Amino acid sequence: MGAKAWRLGVVLIALVAALVLLRSRSGERGARTATGAPIMAVPPDSEFSGVVELTRRVGDYQLRVIHDTTSDERVFDLKLRGRRAYAVRAASIRLLYVGRDITGDGVPDVVVEQFSGGMHCCTQSTVLGLGPALHDYGTINGADGDVEFEDVDGDRVLEARVGDWRFAYWREYAFVETQVPDVVLHLTPEGYRPACDLMREPAPDSAALADKARELSDGWTSGDPPAELWGYAVDLVYQGHAGLAWHFLDLARPRTIPGRTDFERDLREQLQGSPCWSEPPKTRPSA
Repeated sequence: MGAKAWRLGVVLIALVAALVLLRSRSGERGARTATGAPIMAVPPDSEFSGVVELTRRVGDYQLRVIHDTTSDERVFDLKLRGRRAYAVRAASIRLLYVGRDITGDGVPDVVVEQFSGGMHCCTQSTVLGLGPALHDYGTINGADGDVEFEDVDGDRVLEARVGDWRFAYWREYAFVETQVPDVVLHLTPEGYRPACDLMREPAPDSAALADKARELSDGWTSGDPPAELWGYAVDLVYQGHAGLAWHFLDLARPRTIPGRTDFERDLREQLQGSPCWSEPPKTRPSA
């Protein structure tokens, strides 16, 4: 057999193996969720088998987490009066706040936490209302971090707290140096949206700001600033103090280190579209 024929044979074998795998999973025609993370929705007419790891009941709802031992994945199976109302497949799944009203509408809820598996990615949490009809409040994308729920403003309705991972692999910083500002999301009629008012923190005074600038710039002699330094500035932006953030960067940068204009331009561009973003002051000295 020639080399060309051998390569063709290998390709055909791979195609046949792929078809066999697809046929073995043909009962679950998965569709990727709208957020784009690799977590598979399971159609209502699908069938699956495996080891039931968790069963809970809330009113007319049966909630199950099933370990599909063939794929080593978990399936969340939700049935209302014996009929499937919702299902999703992921590498791992946890159920949180089962039967607790976390949305403030008097209806019990459940949070379905899904993890896609793999390095750095991806966590999602779907909030479901278990009322007379199933209500999907939306899926929150935690990206490389977690989705945490807490009552930030004391109204007995849980907000969601996630990290904004837009700075992962930014410029030449290592992933372990990624600065991840907190974002608080609250429930609106359109789903979970940033709550800028709940993200506000008191502004540091001028002395505290100067001390922080000295602390975080210690040892910086060339190149881009330490990640924690500009990360502190980004936190100030998310806390409602954008003007103070740019002033802090001026305070912290030694005058002997060039590149301020380029760095701050890139930082500004990276912040575009971030929650509660505001432009820096227009009147700034050039560098």
